Amino acid sequence: MQGQKAVPYVVTGEIKNIFSVLDDLRSGYIEEGDTNCLITGESGSGKSELVRQYASRYPRQELEEYTHIPVLYVKLSSPGTAKAFVQQILVAIGDPRAGKWMQSKEDGFKQIESYCRDCRVEIIILDEMQTLIQNRSAGVIASISDWVKDLMNISKVPLVLVGMPWCLGFIKSNDQLDTRIAYRYYLETFRVSTQFSHFLKFLDLFSRDYEFANDFSLTDHETAYRLFAYTSGVIRAIKGQIVKAASIAKSSGRPIDHACFQEAIRARGIKDKNNVFIMPVVALRLREIVNPSQWIQQKSYRVERFQSAQVKTYMLTEKLELIEGYDD
Repeated sequence: MQGQKAVPYVVTGEIKNIFSVLDDLRSGYIEEGDTNCLITGESGSGKSELVRQYASRYPRQELEEYTHIPVLYVKLSSPGTAKAFVQQILVAIGDPRAGKWMQSKEDGFKQIESYCRDCRVEIIILDEMQTLIQNRSAGVIASISDWVKDLMNISKVPLVLVGMPWCLGFIKSNDQLDTRIAYRYYLETFRVSTQFSHFLKFLDLFSRDYEFANDFSLTDHETAYRLFAYTSGVIRAIKGQIVKAASIAKSSGRPIDHACFQEAIRARGIKDKNNVFIMPVVALRLREIVNPSQWIQQKSYRVERFQSAQVKTYMLTEKLELIEGYDD
């Protein structure tokens, strides 16, 4: 039986391409160029994991003369002011006083400039960008654009902005930001109606180090359809179910089988009548995202400024033929 192991990370062709672009930005930055990047995706699409994996390839090094930080990863957490925004960056750098000494955002930006120079920072990743702009007035959002531009100007290194798809609307709403961000990637969730083979390939690559029963395979079409019905092609949910099933198998001393996935669904409080690994295939509903969440310009900050992703529902026949479906 397999022992405890780290959750595998599957590097797809798209991820390889993004890693390559980030390497190019990091090593060939032109100060007055548009060498900044935006990576968006729905919740669970793998965008944060992607940039964390990239950052882990270039860890900070405590050298004799200085601390080398080739990739500065910053996870934003709803900074309400420019000072809070700068402070979160200083904390990520490792400022001894966590930026609490700042009298103004200008003080903080000057220190960031110094750290970027002294620590040889080559690229800055700002994750969870949507927390910057959620529930903010138009005036505040305009100011937030200035914070990001100031960071670009002062740090003199490329920025990688990472967040929900509607962050693209925030970028497009400001001409100066829009023209500075040349590289833009949207991480799609898997689809069941087209390129289902990509979903099967991911299942194969992710599960290669797990032990399965001889009569069970994740890439069997019926099994894959059932897993898609639960996860809607969202990577985080896919991985979560496989890891949970593997944990159940390990605790019971057997290889992973169909029953393990049934139990994994039950463990989440779902009744058997709604358990996708028990239901008849014709009762399954397979939902895929067809349009990403979007930015909706509103005059009042009290009105939500984004629209949720749109989905389309499919069903299966007894012969596992995909047909357009409906929600009960």
